[in-house]
Amino acid sequence: MRATTESEPTAVGQPAEVSGRRRATLGLGALAFGHLAVDCCTGIFPVYKTLAHLDLHFAGVVATVAGVLSNALQLGFGALADRGHSRALLVLGTLGAGAVVFAPFVEQSGLTFALVLATSIGSAAFHPVAAGATGELSQKRAGLLLALFLSGGYVGYSLSQLAFTALFRRSVTWALFIVPALAALALLRFGDIRRHSADAAPPQPLQSAWRSLVPLFAVQALAATVNVSLVFLLPDLLLELHAPAWAAEGGGHFALVAGGALALLPAGHAADRFGARGVLGAALVLAGLCLSLVLGAHLAPMTLMLTLTAFGAFISASNVVAVSSGNRLAPGRGAGVSALLMGLPWALAALGPLVAGTLADPRSSGTPSSALAWVGACLPLAFAAALTVPRLSSHLGPAASGGALEAPSVSPRA
Repeated sequence: MRATTESEPTAVGQPAEVSGRRRATLGLGALAFGHLAVDCCTGIFPVYKTLAHLDLHFAGVVATVAGVLSNALQLGFGALADRGHSRALLVLGTLGAGAVVFAPFVEQSGLTFALVLATSIGSAAFHPVAAGATGELSQKRAGLLLALFLSGGYVGYSLSQLAFTALFRRSVTWALFIVPALAALALLRFGDIRRHSADAAPPQPLQSAWRSLVPLFAVQALAATVNVSLVFLLPDLLLELHAPAWAAEGGGHFALVAGGALALLPAGHAADRFGARGVLGAALVLAGLCLSLVLGAHLAPMTLMLTLTAFGAFISASNVVAVSSGNRLAPGRGAGVSALLMGLPWALAALGPLVAGTLADPRSSGTPSSALAWVGACLPLAFAAALTVPRLSSHLGPAASGGALEAPSVSPRA
């Protein structure tokens, strides 16, 4: 008697199911690796401006203009993805994000701005497509899967400044471009995934869910403004607080972003099981408390690092909770929802570095701590918006967190 082979399944559809799950897993891995590569590059400019002694006002203008212009394009990138151009956006976006690693090799301020802008546009092309594809793998487990995807970005973001600083000291920052190049190859092979889920709802237009998405949009914009401003001024803030040099040159950034990475899976699971309102409200209150301690408590260096880690954990919860909740409100429109809840809020939040940099300018008697105290006023407003977020857990129930990863269909390679 011949042994049963994979080409002769014992159950109808078994090979297709196994193959589909394998494609889904490889696709999710490629997207997470791409996120690591992109965010490894987007975290560089805040520390580069300090290492290169750029004027704070000029650096704030560069970061703000690049952020606003690029993130405003995310809705357009989301629409292109829905029309079948997702793989091109993923690959080109990942490669474009690596442009900033060449900033130390140019002297003209215009070229510096062009490289930062290219990185921002690459990031804007990648994020809505990748987050939308991840969120559409499963309605029931959208929070958990988005947390896994976002974890890749947080790992890259947390290591970005440490890696860049080490390479900057050796004048070989170009070597960091290897990471997005490898990620682009992985995305070219495995990254074009589309939903084919047993729990999928029919696609719905974003307009029908707009009223429910507004509070999530407000939370994202306000929380991101505080987060982006803190990341921008963190090296200068740590110098003001007399933290060790290693903290100002990437250690503090690592602590902040590592906290965000640690919180993603718990926040995603909590969003799947309990809904968005309570998770967002609690996280924003605790983030405000941590920011107050950082700015006003004169903490010892290690306590300061731990408090930054806690702030990163609580402020990052808004991202995974808001995007996963938005995917449930507008099923089948993952790229559009991700652009709306990640792109436009970040376009508004990109004003933060300009405001914070201007308020912190020593020529007008400003300091990083006083500037961040003003920007931190956005957190109570975000908490108020969170109280109006629709309750989303009632139609999912406790079992929403169960079930296996559904297998998506895979578009043929061009």
